[in-house]
Amino acid sequence: MVQMFEPALLPGEFREQLAGVRHIVIVPLIFEGEVFATVAVSRRQDRPFADADLTSLRELGNVAVLALRSAMLLAESRAAASALRTSEERFRLLVDGVKDYAIFLLDPSGHISSWNQGAERIKGYRAEDIVGRHLSTFYQPEDIAAGHPAIELAEAEQHGRVEAEGWRVRKDGTRFWASVVITALRDDAGRLRGFAKVTRDITERKQIQDQLLESERRKSEFLKLASHELRTPVSLIRGYLSMFEAGDLGVFNERGKRALSVLEAQARELNALIAEMLEAARIEKGAATLAQEDLDLRTVAAEAVDSVRGKARADHRLNLLTPGQPLRVKADRGRLLIILQNLLDNAVKYSPDGGEIICEVREASGWAEVAVRDHGLGIEPEQLDQLFSRFGRIVTNETANIRGSGLGLYLARELARLQGGDIEVESEPGRGSAFTLRVPLASPKEQTEPTSGRQIPDPAIIRSK
Repeated sequence: MVQMFEPALLPGEFREQLAGVRHIVIVPLIFEGEVFATVAVSRRQDRPFADADLTSLRELGNVAVLALRSAMLLAESRAAASALRTSEERFRLLVDGVKDYAIFLLDPSGHISSWNQGAERIKGYRAEDIVGRHLSTFYQPEDIAAGHPAIELAEAEQHGRVEAEGWRVRKDGTRFWASVVITALRDDAGRLRGFAKVTRDITERKQIQDQLLESERRKSEFLKLASHELRTPVSLIRGYLSMFEAGDLGVFNERGKRALSVLEAQARELNALIAEMLEAARIEKGAATLAQEDLDLRTVAAEAVDSVRGKARADHRLNLLTPGQPLRVKADRGRLLIILQNLLDNAVKYSPDGGEIICEVREASGWAEVAVRDHGLGIEPEQLDQLFSRFGRIVTNETANIRGSGLGLYLARELARLQGGDIEVESEPGRGSAFTLRVPLASPKEQTEPTSGRQIPDPAIIRSK
């Protein structure tokens, strides 16, 4: 653009700078449609700028744009390179400083290209001893023969990453159990540039896991052995007790009869414990089979309540609530009865001061449920995970004198899950617990009219001891 100025109209400082100037041309420097600078050319001669002058100035402006833009890009590039170097240096220092993890890079063929302190500590190699060697250096001979190193790299390349656990070998030949993550590294074009590998020594954790597995295996063997070995002597004891009770082996006085009654009760408890042990052993072995049939859940709940009434004290009030219509389920009646008896027995035992125990049969969101609620001791939140474990009795000062094998709730939940259901628990210390059995409702095609079974009372009636 060409602009004529009247000196008298300019501010004082500009009048001094532009004294004698008759013509001025301002050339905008434009990049990507935006003006980022201007160049002003002035002339004191009384001769206007010609077209040729303006053309030259425009070309000069274009050159200036290129020069300034190149300078700016160069400065930005240097700043970015400096930031990248700083970032890379920080990352290198971070990786090198990690001592609990082996972190190193591999080229596309699996040869090691970097090594950190953690790798040196875990695997025993110094960087100068291992860089350039192949990943298979750390594998056992049988794993190399099976092609595991190549398989892991191939899976990482195909899926982006791979996780694995297994034995690895240190420089001194000792083994450690490793948790490994291999990640494929690709450039912007998607070309494979190599792999990043992170390895952690979890030998101690594996040893603990192996010990726990061995402990569980021994528990299973004990259950199987003890239950089978105890069945014969207990059967003999109960047989002789029956003969004594029938008078076949003589007549007892009143004290003898009372003692006989105690012995019979203890034999029944021992027999029930053996049955629990056998069932647990079958479940552990995966040999538990179900005899499913169409049932009204109300009848099974009523039978369970009646069977537990004899164990409850006078200050326990066992109440049964049932809906007015049948609640049909497809389940194993005997196993369902065991589940409910265990839940009710548990409620009685852990309500040492008596109180109300409610067994409520209901339908909820397409499931058949039985909720057993008590107002007993309750359970601490951190103890809930232990509740359903095998032999997982919770022993406190308040519960130390309560007898139990620790199998009841374990069996209840496992048997519920075998039938497509589950057991949930809500509890508050000092205010009681609520155990809810949930099993699938029978589909309309599976439902049949019951041919036998006990009579269910009116739903408005609550039956108490």
